Amino acid sequence: MAQKVFIHLESNRGYSRDLLRGIYDYNNQISHWDIIFEPAYFLKNNRTNNRINLIQSVKPDACILENSEDIAQMAQLGIPMIQVTSVNHVEGIPYVKGNYLSDAKLAIQYFIRKGFRSLAFLGIENLEWSLQRMSFFQEMAISSNIQFSSFLLKGNEEDVLSYNFENLVTWIKSLPKPTGVLCCNDDFGQILINACSMAQVKVPHEIAVLGIDNDELICNITYPNLSSIARNHQSTAFNICSTLSDMLQGKVPNQQIILTEALDVIERTSTDTVAIADKEVNKSIQFISANIHKNLEVQDIVQASNSSLKVLNQKFQKAIGHSIFQEIQVRKLSRFKQLLSTNRSIKEIAFELGFNDHSHISRWFSKLEGITPIEWRKKMGG
Repeated sequence: MAQKVFIHLESNRGYSRDLLRGIYDYNNQISHWDIIFEPAYFLKNNRTNNRINLIQSVKPDACILENSEDIAQMAQLGIPMIQVTSVNHVEGIPYVKGNYLSDAKLAIQYFIRKGFRSLAFLGIENLEWSLQRMSFFQEMAISSNIQFSSFLLKGNEEDVLSYNFENLVTWIKSLPKPTGVLCCNDDFGQILINACSMAQVKVPHEIAVLGIDNDELICNITYPNLSSIARNHQSTAFNICSTLSDMLQGKVPNQQIILTEALDVIERTSTDTVAIADKEVNKSIQFISANIHKNLEVQDIVQASNSSLKVLNQKFQKAIGHSIFQEIQVRKLSRFKQLLSTNRSIKEIAFELGFNDHSHISRWFSKLEGITPIEWRKKMGG
């Protein structure tokens, strides 16, 4: 008889949906559990009693849980369980935690490459995961001699907009322009973009906004579309299931903390800008961005500028640390990865980005990224 696993996740969030997808993939391929899924939404009222009563009725062999208020009581049920949040974790129960250092590193590298010398963080007070992300990001910004600012919304995740939204608007207006802002997750990226609209501050040219988790629904319905850091949720889901499988066999889990790592920045409109003082380089990069769908050559950029090839290349090296050719490749790769995260075929993407011969695309991508387009898409959970 198949073992029963009770899963209780917030299915309205991209993070949880990604984990669910990964759990079901693992189950279909390897574990073949009878999965009992209850969206957290339906257990909102008297959630603690509802959930414990439900689990006692279902009598599962194991649980994968997100909401954590009653985790101490749940632990007393004496069955294997894993928390997919680091909030309120109980000793002895494996739990999922973000590698916040990897988020900060990726964000800093991304903003520096775009020329930003002023950075900021938007988060929520009293939540460890938000504060840790801010701490690492702030430390790296200051060590890179970059001006740093932060704003922490009061309240909890459900009612942050009830508190000092006007103060957020005032903070946005006070920031140096341009500033790159890392938000603690995509929900806060959406909040920031809406607040920028209220403040009549232009996104991305005055404030560039970067979220975390790459919740595609949130990112794509936000205007301008929200750029975000994609994380290894698929791999995390597999680690959750592998750990739970060991526990179901009576083994001691080989990891108490299951880390989610930052993978890549999925660039959309909210950061599609540069903050470079050199007007010629800035103009050239805007030209590259506007014509990225074409088969661009270095000479095309030189002809659109007021400089010679030698002088413009020197300006690029000084401003962003690499050549015109490398900038074309970086931006072509960024757009390629953005399209790769959709359901389009590699051949269609190659055509859309002006490649004359799609047969060499995999080799080009692998040379720049270190893995093939198919491997990259799989890593992203596609």
